[in-house]
This record gives sequence, structure tokens and C-alpha cells, in this order.
Amino acid sequence: MRFRYRVAAVSASLALAGAGAVSLAAPASASPSGHASASERAAAPALSCDAWQYQRGTKGHGASIKCYGSSFIGYAVCHQPDGYLYLRFGNRARSGGTSLVWCDRNAEVTDAGAIPG
Repeated sequence: MRFRYRVAAVSASLALAGAGAVSLAAPASASPSGHASASERAAAPALSCDAWQYQRGTKGHGASIKCYGSSFIGYAVCHQPDGYLYLRFGNRARSGGTSLVWCDRNAEVTDAGAIPG
């Protein structure tokens, strides 16, 4: 149960961080003066991703994900045979690119996604 709690907490944190970054994105025309404020210019644009793809290779098991709208970092929740769950992050990719994440050799990917980066 402890491991599931940790994964749920990490997943919730990532979801909230992603939702927070996406909800901050507002068009410049939303400003009453018609000019974008510094916080509006700094806000990350919405991130739209394709479904993640399971990967197998010489490095073990992993996941790849392609997103559009801003740069992003892929992540994967990895599950070892002994029940241990952990989170791995992939490379930072530009909009339209692919982020690839690898788990340890004996682990499987149970979930994957991306966060704005």
C-alpha cells in the first residue's frame, strides 16, 4: 500500500502541476488593457499529447510520447517484479518532438505521460 500511495501522490502532483501550468495559459486578448502581462507571457501554452507508446529495446522497457504546443518532458511510472514503483523522466523535447523514457531492465512501464518543460 505504501508504494501505491507514493505513486498516487506523485501522479496527483504531476497532474496538478500540469493542470496549473495549462490553466495559467491565457490569450493576450484576455487582458483588460489588450496587452499581455508578464505573468501571461510567461505562462506555458496548452500541451496536447498523442497516446504514449510502449518501447522495448536493449536498454529494457520504456515509453515514448509525442506532444504539441510547447516543450515538454516525458515521464514513466515503472513497476519492478518485487512491487516497487518509481518514476523516471525522459529527455526534454520541443513541440512536435518525442520524449523517450527508460525503466530499469527488470521493470515494466505501468503509466506514462508528459509535463510542460
